[in-house]
Amino acid sequence: MPAGYDPLLFQIEDIDPVATDRRTERLFRGEPYDPIGIRIGSFVYFPESELSGVATSNVLRSPVPSDDVYAEIISNSRLVSDWKAHALEFRMRNGYSFHDEFPTEDDKAYTLEARGRLDVTKRTNVQGLIARDQRQEGRGAIDAASAGERPDVTTDQANITLNHRFNRLSVQLRGAVTDLKYSDITGGLLPSINSDRDSVTTEQAVRATWELKPTLSVFAEEEINQRAFDKPSQGDLIVRDSTGTRTRLGLDFGETGAILRGEVSLGYGTQTPDDARLDEATAFLVDGNLAWRLSDLTSLLFTAQTDIFDTNTTGSGTVPSHQVGIEARHAFRKYLIGSAGVTYTTRDYDGIPLKESELRSTIGAEYFVNREIILFGRYEHIAFESNQLAGDYHSDDVRLGVRVRR
Repeated sequence: MPAGYDPLLFQIEDIDPVATDRRTERLFRGEPYDPIGIRIGSFVYFPESELSGVATSNVLRSPVPSDDVYAEIISNSRLVSDWKAHALEFRMRNGYSFHDEFPTEDDKAYTLEARGRLDVTKRTNVQGLIARDQRQEGRGAIDAASAGERPDVTTDQANITLNHRFNRLSVQLRGAVTDLKYSDITGGLLPSINSDRDSVTTEQAVRATWELKPTLSVFAEEEINQRAFDKPSQGDLIVRDSTGTRTRLGLDFGETGAILRGEVSLGYGTQTPDDARLDEATAFLVDGNLAWRLSDLTSLLFTAQTDIFDTNTTGSGTVPSHQVGIEARHAFRKYLIGSAGVTYTTRDYDGIPLKESELRSTIGAEYFVNREIILFGRYEHIAFESNQLAGDYHSDDVRLGVRVRR
């Protein structure tokens, strides 16, 4: 399908099907109006801004809750090419929040991203992505501090993908480099030097897909990675360098189906630290991003993600994590859409008896005043449990806002 067919169909999606595919979300949302954008030569510009107010019962995500209210401003801009061959997309996102009682929780975040696709032949293309993301570390993140100033987390990423279709068989080769850096906290009562958390990850993957029909394919994928840290951990003086593998087998339901779209896979992953004092991590992989359009009024989104994260926790080097979620959307009227979802996440630290889980439940509604103005509200409840003493907490957030787009 040529890029000029519809800029909203996001034609630059095969860079990493597990992480960067947005086509299922488009089928799932099924909004009554699509933004029309602003034409600029052979590109289409899609601006969007959002203003909301939030009340939270536990702003620090702490066993001893503290409530707060804050305002949040988000802007998102996309510039998409409208060409018959090849494609370019540029995206910029800015997010700011302003808390009443806890200014340490104020966010100043941005994302810059460029995607491209070069159509070498009708059966061969090369896709690429470069991106920078900077945000403040969330309180619920692995190794995050529970109070005080939060470090900036800067992620620089570059991906390149080669796709070739022989007939029913398609082959994909991928490579990626991710540079992750944490800023130091030099002010306050507890200064923190975070350079031991800085890392560079390189990844290489090959995927083979056999098409049974346009809306059903089977695939096999093998991925390897290498993680290198700048310094040993301050807690135990062990460098967290490691190598890993991910093996997946799955089903791909294509990108054009009007009822079912996306993919699911099962597999096995390992992450082996270079230092023998740290245990090897293994995980049964369940990954998915699947949209099911039950009717013109109702849709379901299934998501699953398994990964093995790094940690500087003394005695542990890796944290296998599993996340599964389901969300439903229903149009009560053409202009009034309700949604409800639940996501469950587990973390099991290797080498130490620390286990964590989080159950996140949401319910919300969107009212489409017209094509360009949407009013929305959402309630979210978080129940976090840990086998660490006094590690559990609960949080309730209520958000009301308006979204303006073109």
